Amino acid sequence: MITTTRRAALIGALAVPTVAGLAQWRWRHGEDSVLLHDSSLAAGRRFADAGRMRGGEVLALEGDRIRLAGKVLERRPSLIAGVSRHADALMLEDVARESGYVRVAEIHGRARSCSAQSCLPGWQGIARMARMAGGDWVEALADYAAKPGESAGRALASVAAPRVDPGLVIGWVLAPRG
Repeated sequence: MITTTRRAALIGALAVPTVAGLAQWRWRHGEDSVLLHDSSLAAGRRFADAGRMRGGEVLALEGDRIRLAGKVLERRPSLIAGVSRHADALMLEDVARESGYVRVAEIHGRARSCSAQSCLPGWQGIARMARMAGGDWVEALADYAAKPGESAGRALASVAAPRVDPGLVIGWVLAPRG
């Protein structure tokens, strides 16, 4: 007999639409992703640690952000996710837009979920994952971004005490337009 908790069952049910919706996107864009983080933020370090544990490519937002973004975008990754301050997120989004990328999701640390109307259609699964993860939204985002669609939501099953991040922390996801 398999035992499960209510939380684990909800996580599984919410991850299914997210994984299912990624099939067409993954077919068109591939599965490589880059995770960017502000290492001066505790949430950024947690994001980096979680991303590395899943085998993701993790880069710190250091030095000239525009040059860093240019180097990352030259490789045309299928997904760029990050945890940073709002100003860095806006600057990186602006550079990415010129390369054909669009912000598909935004998660605010204080709210622990996607802000109003900031998840594009087909990407609302990220908001559901963040809400279910609560204080562990940073780890859930890293789990999702490191291997898009492979085992979305695995980090959500964490039983660790929830952590609260200050409102200046923002999680974001950029993907190729179309």
